[in-house]
Amino acid sequence: MIGNIGRQTVTLLDAPLVDGDYNTQVRDWDHPTQTPVSGCTVDYLFASRSKQAGDQTITRAQLFLPRGAPKVLPQHRVQWDGRTWDVDGVPADVQSSGPLDGQSVTLLEVKGA
Repeated sequence: MIGNIGRQTVTLLDAPLVDGDYNTQVRDWDHPTQTPVSGCTVDYLFASRSKQAGDQTITRAQLFLPRGAPKVLPQHRVQWDGRTWDVDGVPADVQSSGPLDGQSVTLLEVKGA
């Protein structure tokens, strides 16, 4: 991973709100706005598999964005490594120096039942 610090590109996805059933507003993930962001660092944290009620895999990754990158919000999604990830929790603004001084985001992917 040392060689990849600040060399990866992710795509931020932001879906517009549209009218849903029963006067609700829902996100239109079929037509998201895509914003490529370079200079990122992303790495897998862990993956787990459960076979109780159904076969399910949960994978987490950590994304570090460079200073000046667009802010990631909890309702966004991120495309990286050929996968689409949900934002897990509230992204943090890291106040340190060095190559990882931008926003820190935990990514989540849940596959299966």
